[in-house]
Amino acid sequence: MKEFENQDMEAIEERINDLLEGRLDDGEAERLKREAQADHELATAIIDAYQLQRAMSELSIERAPASLRRRLKKIPAQSRPAWQQPRWVMAYATVPVLALAMVMMQPSTPSASELEQARQDLAVAFAYIDRVSVRTTLTIQSEIGSEMSRAVAEPILESINEQEIL
Repeated sequence: MKEFENQDMEAIEERINDLLEGRLDDGEAERLKREAQADHELATAIIDAYQLQRAMSELSIERAPASLRRRLKKIPAQSRPAWQQPRWVMAYATVPVLALAMVMMQPSTPSASELEQARQDLAVAFAYIDRVSVRTTLTIQSEIGSEMSRAVAEPILESINEQEIL
């Protein structure tokens, strides 16, 4: 398939399979046949595929010997007791796994010392938040107060200065 060295071999095999199964329209089928006339390897691959398809269609289904069929039919009758069958063994195996998972997923109750430590940590955190809040409030009041006094005082002082000049 000299012309198809760059093409993926699977794509070529897919086109040949489409040809054999009649999935190619007439134009595509003719194009593939023209390509096969120019490429001996492609033509050989198509012929081999046709021969394989014909050989597969000629195969007949052979029945198993009667002795083998009888033995195969006896297999379910020779089964293990119900509690030893794989599905029951798996079910029995999941019970301890589920029990272990339930135990592991239960929330553990903290000890008294852990609770006391958590209370102390919360008290420290709230004290810190309170300090930050007071400082922030003082900073805001200071900034707003100075800005407000400037906003009110400057126009008044300018007005007084203008009246003195007059």
